[in-house]
Amino acid sequence: MEAFAPTIVTVVEMPPAIDWTGPGAQQRVQRIAADSLLEVTGGRAVIADELPGTSEWDVQSSLRALGEDPANAVTFSLSIGMGRRLVAGAAPIAGFQTVRRAVVDYVARVEVRHVGAPDVIGTVEATESGLAGESETTGSDGEKRGAAAAIDAVLDEAVRTFAPRIHTPRRPTLIVEVPVAAAHDLIAKLEALQRLYPELSVDAMQALAESRERFLVVEPGHIAKLGVARGDLLGVPGGETHASRAALARAVARGRKPMVSVVRGGQRYILSM
Repeated sequence: MEAFAPTIVTVVEMPPAIDWTGPGAQQRVQRIAADSLLEVTGGRAVIADELPGTSEWDVQSSLRALGEDPANAVTFSLSIGMGRRLVAGAAPIAGFQTVRRAVVDYVARVEVRHVGAPDVIGTVEATESGLAGESETTGSDGEKRGAAAAIDAVLDEAVRTFAPRIHTPRRPTLIVEVPVAAAHDLIAKLEALQRLYPELSVDAMQALAESRERFLVVEPGHIAKLGVARGDLLGVPGGETHASRAALARAVARGRKPMVSVVRGGQRYILSM
């Protein structure tokens, strides 16, 4: 690994495996992991939503179609286990019986493979704890908690170790993306946004659902170089409906000049680097 780690310029997110179920749980964790990976690579990643499948052929063909070099790429296969335990809370008065609280421990593990080779070349693990009910959420103060914190920690270490050339200090970034399949139906949009972005405010969710655009800037982070700001609604001119937030991030990271339309304050603008 030491021989080619410095040459790695792209990380591919494989669909994560999670140790719990629930409506939209898999998609939500996949979205959180994708956003985290885009942050810590500065946009130099291909996310699972961009892959047509999980085979080696799918990965290599997708990388080539996106203009990336499979020879200088690795895949990250993320799994997250979950365990529960009870801990005693602090007693308000000495001698009072303490209340026991349920705590959830999340163990996130990444298996790293070089594209084109099936063998695992390394693994990284991270553990984070949170209260029951915080499984995939972010605190109102912006601090990652529970599973989201474990994902951040394990991806940070994995990129630092196996792709050090593209390891990037984090800047909070959240570009909300409407899935292509839901882009033309208001009810489908709202359902998708509620499932994928439960932390999004009602006003923000409604603004995006009622617009023709597919992206909403909550935190511009690395793509602030495009000239976008919080609250902007983004679209891709020319009807490129399959464009993704990852494609925008990669373009910025590679120094390209993507063109985007921006709706800000009721006015539409065209931005290009």
